[in-house]
Amino acid sequence: MLDDNAIRLGIPKGSLQASTLSIFEKVGLNFTGGSRTLWLSSNDPEIVPVLLKPQEIPEYVRSGRLDAGLSGRDWIVEQDVVQHISVLAELPFSRQTSKPVRWVLAVPEASSIRTVDDLRAVCDERRACGDPFTISTELIHISRMWLARNGIDAHAEFSWGATEAKPEYFVDAIIEGTETGASLRANHLREVAEIFSSTNQFFMNRKVYRENQWKREKLEGIAHLVRGALKANEFVEMRIIATRPLLLDGILGDSGRMITSSLPTAGMPFMALVTLPKAEVPRALPAVIAAGATDAWVTPMTIYYDTEPSAAGNGVVRSAPMTGR
Repeated sequence: MLDDNAIRLGIPKGSLQASTLSIFEKVGLNFTGGSRTLWLSSNDPEIVPVLLKPQEIPEYVRSGRLDAGLSGRDWIVEQDVVQHISVLAELPFSRQTSKPVRWVLAVPEASSIRTVDDLRAVCDERRACGDPFTISTELIHISRMWLARNGIDAHAEFSWGATEAKPEYFVDAIIEGTETGASLRANHLREVAEIFSSTNQFFMNRKVYRENQWKREKLEGIAHLVRGALKANEFVEMRIIATRPLLLDGILGDSGRMITSSLPTAGMPFMALVTLPKAEVPRALPAVIAAGATDAWVTPMTIYYDTEPSAAGNGVVRSAPMTGR
C-alpha cells in the first residue's frame, strides 16, 4: 500500500529514460531499478518514482493515479488532459538533442506530393475514386484535427510501431515524430508539412495542485532545480584576474552577467566572476586575455536558476554594471 503522503511521480521509460534519470541525478534525486522494474527506488522517501511509457503518464496524472509526471506535450494534447493538469516546467530535452520533437507528415521520395495543396488535391482525387488516402501515425487525435483544419480528406489510422517502414506498401504517408530527420531520410521519406511541435513537460494533477499545498510546494521546488540543471548546460562561470580594473561591459557585451568583482588593493589584483553562455566562450576568453587579464578560467555549472525566461543577451538584467567599480 502506497503512503498517501508520498508523491507518485511518473518517469518516461524508453528513449527518454536515461536523460530524464540523469537530470534528476544532477539535482540530488537518484531513482534506480532494473530495466523490467515498474516501481523504482528513491533516495528521497517522499517521492515514489514509477517507470511508465510516456504515452501513459498524462492519463495517469489526470486520473490521480499519479500526482505528477514527465511526458511530451504531444501526449498531453493527444490524451486530451490539458484541462486537468498544471504544468510546472517546460524541459527542453528530447531523445537525442535539446530541440523539440517535430511531428511531420512525410511521403515516399518518389511521391508527387510536395506541398499541403498537393496533398489535398491527391486526397480528393483518391476519395472520388473510392480509394481513400491512408496515413499511419501514433498521434491519431492531433493528426485528425490537423487534417480537418486543413480540409484534407484522408484516413488516419493508428500505427503500432515501425511507422517509417510502412509507406508505399501498407500506407500512402505517415505522421511521425522526428528530431534530426535522419530516420525519415534512411527510409527514403520526404517531409511535406509540420503537424505539431512538442517539448517535454513536468506537470502535476490540477486538483492536487490546488488542494495539497505540501505536494505543490515540493514539486515546484523540484521543478526549479530541474529547470536550473538544464539551463546550467548552456552557461559557464568565468573568473578573471588582472592587475588593473577591466571594463567588462565593453569586452563581453550583453552576453555576460556580473556576479561579483573587486578593485585591486595592496597586494591583491582585480578579480571578477561572470556568468555567460557557453557558446560565447571562444570569443569571450581571448577577449579578456587581450584586454589585460593575467589569469582567466572557465568552470561548468551544475544548476543555474534565474527568473528571466529568455536567454542571456535578450533582456537579461545584470546585477551590476561590469566596470569593476
